[in-house]
Amino acid sequence: MSGYDNDFVSKLEHSKEVVRDALNEYDKVAVACSFGKDSMAAIHVAREVDPEIPIFTILTPYKPVETFEYLVDMDKKMNINPIVYLVGKEVPPILKDNNINVKLLPTDKFETACKEAEKESGKPIYEYDPDKCCTLLKVDPTKEAVKDLDAWVCGLRNTEGRTRKDYKEVEKRGLVKINPILTWTEEEVLSYLKENEIDLHPWYSKVFPDGRRIRSLGCAPCTVPIYDNQEERDGRWQGTSKCGGECGIHTQRLK
Repeated sequence: MSGYDNDFVSKLEHSKEVVRDALNEYDKVAVACSFGKDSMAAIHVAREVDPEIPIFTILTPYKPVETFEYLVDMDKKMNINPIVYLVGKEVPPILKDNNINVKLLPTDKFETACKEAEKESGKPIYEYDPDKCCTLLKVDPTKEAVKDLDAWVCGLRNTEGRTRKDYKEVEKRGLVKINPILTWTEEEVLSYLKENEIDLHPWYSKVFPDGRRIRSLGCAPCTVPIYDNQEERDGRWQGTSKCGGECGIHTQRLK
């Protein structure tokens, strides 16, 4: 465990135990991955317990191209073998060319909502009604992804922002959610990834002239850089009522 202090060694072992307990208690468990830093840490921790644990991800048409490229790169390096859920009419070429398993979901509701947003406001849906955009592109696809699961593992942490301070390691709201790295800090996540030679999504490496940087990764139009003294999720949905908040995956009942 070179590179880890004793406190983190204990924290890491506890995180693995949380995953191990879930796998012992529930038959169908998978890990959700956004391909942000926390998801990559959660995947690695879960795979340390069970190298065969399934991985799924929810992609949207608004994800930065770098996320698609990073997914392919990490799949090759870590054999993630994710199932991708995507509202769309065709598989993105980069995923098709690299034999990524993609489940396309119907686009009719999203297309109708986009037309309504444009008609009513002249703005794209992610600006006019970000809640509806997230519901159609993220929450509903997640419901499809978890419909046959007993529990899911994710990289949620309670130091990320104001909306995540009260989450628990195990949440039982119909579908059980497991948060094994809940108490990790941002610094611990970054150190863990570095120690295990897991590359970061390239957006995390961007440093802007005023010192701001990306610290929480989402869709391209809804992710902006922030200062180090801000909470990590303050760069999400800026300029909207959702600023620093949630897409709905962690706040709505999924099953």
